[in-house]
Amino acid sequence: MRNIQNLRDFKDRLQAGFDNNEESLEAFGKTYSTQLKAYLIESNHKTIGAVDCPCGTWQKLDSVDWYVNSEGDFPNTLFLDSTRDRVWIIYSLLGATESDLFIDNWIKRIKGLDNCWLSRNQLLHWEDLQSWSQRGLGLKFLDGLSPEDEAGNFSLKAWYGANRYIQGLDEILKQAEEKFAIYSVRWQKRTNGSVSISAEWYSNGKATINRATDVDEVVIYIAEMANRYSDALKDATNLRDKSMGAFELDFSQEINLEAFSDTVAKGIGEMKLWLVETEAQPDFRRFRGIDLHTWDRVLLDVGTDFAHLTIPGVGCVNAAPRIAAIQGEDNAGKTSIFYDGVSVFA
Repeated sequence: MRNIQNLRDFKDRLQAGFDNNEESLEAFGKTYSTQLKAYLIESNHKTIGAVDCPCGTWQKLDSVDWYVNSEGDFPNTLFLDSTRDRVWIIYSLLGATESDLFIDNWIKRIKGLDNCWLSRNQLLHWEDLQSWSQRGLGLKFLDGLSPEDEAGNFSLKAWYGANRYIQGLDEILKQAEEKFAIYSVRWQKRTNGSVSISAEWYSNGKATINRATDVDEVVIYIAEMANRYSDALKDATNLRDKSMGAFELDFSQEINLEAFSDTVAKGIGEMKLWLVETEAQPDFRRFRGIDLHTWDRVLLDVGTDFAHLTIPGVGCVNAAPRIAAIQGEDNAGKTSIFYDGVSVFA
């Protein structure tokens, strides 16, 4: 069996899966291929040596800052690109259930790791680019602040294929997009009349490659989003450092402030906030506490349809897109992020 020891081996393994080449797959000890998954990970660690591996142990490839998992139950299935300071990419050849579980537990276990929470504009990045077309959209509203027996959940996942304009669909989606958070978008690229990439992006920074023809094109495609997110982190940090103002979050849905206060006081859930209420009015709450991602201080003012997040000192600005994405899908609907009136994480 051929072990994956360098980037060329990694690309050969991916290409064999894209081509469904049985002979090439067997050379790597496989008789079938799963869809390629990629996860964008926000990291406050300088090197990969500061963290363990989600499955097995990290083994360095021949290229600087690239790793493969070795040993364990599923060796040669996870590949880490840590070439960027703050945004890492993990490529996974595991099945979706195992893959998501390993990555989710890894992020929860290690202080300083977080998902890259993609904004609406980031998810829709390819909308006006030549050769790209949207093939599906996922919207979500979990009503997570209401009691279970009173919650009114909304979920829509529309795969409309080549026909974006099914009668009545376009109007429905436009209205829904203005009220609810986008949690996934499916994109397709056509080259010389045939599909060269079909992928679905999720708001938690995950991408699933449903179809592809060229491994280099896919790696560049994933890296493009990682670079965009890395630039957004730098821009947001620079803005914060210059003025020490607040990130402004605008919600399309009104939220239950009493229920929100109860949630953050417990320090539970994906929002990773553990806050104490310091001021309460009928239409406003003020909190101070910590971001469990890095254990740095945060200050949060919340109204029924807005929030102002202040991240003092060296605190991680990734809290802003995390709150926007999770709150949006849970109970706040479409959420926009601004800093001093300028859109950020766009």
